[in-house]
Amino acid sequence: MCIAILNAGKRIQKDKLSNCWKNNDDGAGILYVADGALVSEKFPNISRLDSDKNFEGFYARYVDINNKYGDLPMLLHFRIATHGLTPEYLHPFFVSESVGFVHNGIIAGLGTKDKSDTSDFADLLSNILIPSAATLDNPFIEESIYRFIEDSSKLIFLDKDGEYRIFNEQVGNWVGENWFSNLSHTNKPIRYDYGYKLGNKYNDPYGSIYDADEVDDWNSGFSKGTMYPYSNSNKYGIEDYDYDAKFINDTYFCAECLDGAAEGNY
Repeated sequence: MCIAILNAGKRIQKDKLSNCWKNNDDGAGILYVADGALVSEKFPNISRLDSDKNFEGFYARYVDINNKYGDLPMLLHFRIATHGLTPEYLHPFFVSESVGFVHNGIIAGLGTKDKSDTSDFADLLSNILIPSAATLDNPFIEESIYRFIEDSSKLIFLDKDGEYRIFNEQVGNWVGENWFSNLSHTNKPIRYDYGYKLGNKYNDPYGSIYDADEVDDWNSGFSKGTMYPYSNSNKYGIEDYDYDAKFINDTYFCAECLDGAAEGNY
């Protein structure tokens, strides 16, 4: 899946960002505040043969931005595309000139194979007046957002004053003053088959770098009520997963948008 990051503390270590890039390898984006304005930069990873070089370019720019503007929080996002497979759908997205966001997850009922669900969601939010992160505390706006994302998707909003708001914060994890929407910043790749069933056995697209016990522990985390005791994943046990499904460079039927050509990893 993608990973959304709030970088409100120390500069994030290069190895963590490298893990994010490898585990979510369709590209990255940064949202930051520069001289009172909200700025978005996106870094496609179109050629996997140049992936390491592309990451170095991203990381060099991240360090530069952090040096210049790191006194205020910034958002980072690393993507695995499911809907809308072109670089224009890299995060972040804006909902107004002064508020943008990044998203981790899939928003049910939105997106097609040609347009991402997050882009659709940004279009919906842009119809609401949201001049600051504090506006998201409005009960109507807050409840409307949660009705779409439920209890599994994670959103981080940032405004031009450096104020932020995390939705479903409890699903991610804090490392110091930085917040990560999942564990793909660690050295254990996280990939899921997305079709009629959510979740799959662990599959390492980067080589067999973990021993059998690590893999078994990781796979067992998908049992009912263990690793993710919330949302849709709690509906399925380990016996439900399709162990024979292909993982990389393939498409699957998308149960959310009824699209037979949706990308299989997210």
